[in-house]
Amino acid sequence: MDDLSGARTIGTALRIPTIERIETTAFSVPFSIFLRSGRQMHVKTADHVLVRVIADDGTTGFAEAMSYPEIFGESQTSITRAVADWILPRIKGMALTDLERIWEKLDIIQGNPSAKAAVDIAIHDALARSLHIPLWRMLGGYRDRIQLTWIIGQGTVEEMVREGEDALARGFRAYKIKIGLDPAKDVRAVAALRRALGDDVLLYVDANQAYSYADAVRALPAMEAEGIAIIEDPMSNADIDGRRKLATRLRVPLLGDECVQTPNDLKREIDLGILRMINLKPPRSGYFQSRKIVHLAEQAGFACVMGTFLETDIGVLACAHFTAAHRAFTYPAELTYVFKMKDRILQEPLRVENGTLFLPDRPGMGAEVDEDKLARYRVPV
Repeated sequence: MDDLSGARTIGTALRIPTIERIETTAFSVPFSIFLRSGRQMHVKTADHVLVRVIADDGTTGFAEAMSYPEIFGESQTSITRAVADWILPRIKGMALTDLERIWEKLDIIQGNPSAKAAVDIAIHDALARSLHIPLWRMLGGYRDRIQLTWIIGQGTVEEMVREGEDALARGFRAYKIKIGLDPAKDVRAVAALRRALGDDVLLYVDANQAYSYADAVRALPAMEAEGIAIIEDPMSNADIDGRRKLATRLRVPLLGDECVQTPNDLKREIDLGILRMINLKPPRSGYFQSRKIVHLAEQAGFACVMGTFLETDIGVLACAHFTAAHRAFTYPAELTYVFKMKDRILQEPLRVENGTLFLPDRPGMGAEVDEDKLARYRVPV
């Protein structure tokens, strides 16, 4: 392969910056409530790592990496070391545009999806800043705003209804309901939320693979009767026969999340014929791999939903730019856990009005890190 290292100039006008260094900062932001899901994942803090890619001309892009061991098997320490010891040495000196060459190096590194994804997103941010255009325009430019889904976590039926009503008063019209711990209670919660929120809002459920096949065939038809539109990860993804049988017994589509983390995963699920929708998350695949997933899903006729990994406002903005760029996202984005955090990391609050998030029309992410807040929530690794 030709040696393409070093900065390059296109004609006489555009010099392409190259990757000079990558800086990481571990931080922890508390949630204002205790988050619970169907897979017994209980979260009190967002334990993330800020990743900054600095180019040789000083242009800086940033993103955040998530360290949830239940999801990625990564920690703040492992992310920090992976970036410093494995990722930077392989891609230092490469041009911000050379994403195929960058991922040729990243693909050699096994695991570490959040570390690799954050570096990828930060590179895209730096590239967009160097071009003086917003990320959502550089990535596709389909729209400048997106609708949001409010996620209702596990709790008593009364607590879940109260949370839904509060979100409705703030203008949200789509709701994902976490289920999976108690099928009978789940049915009651969905029915109560339908009564409280009305027939014209979008309701769907996510079991995080927690149901058995027997639980699923008892509980989910009762939820269908309440008008749920989607069922996400109802049972173990490893039980392919069970998932296939369940899909034939339900009217609404199954949405895959944890079974479609890579383009290869999606190809397998297309061949299996079980899913009709996918939940896509750039914090585990980066922008580069996420584009492959989106386009493959489009060719298969799958609908796309932008999912969440408990992002701070940094990650929300990164995911929102990707969502706004692509027309494949036909459902509201699940980027609302940030509103359950006690603080933000960016200098300016996200602009959200009546359940709609508006993207900045400034270069790159269109936002900057609040260094004082980052220092306040910084943790040692």
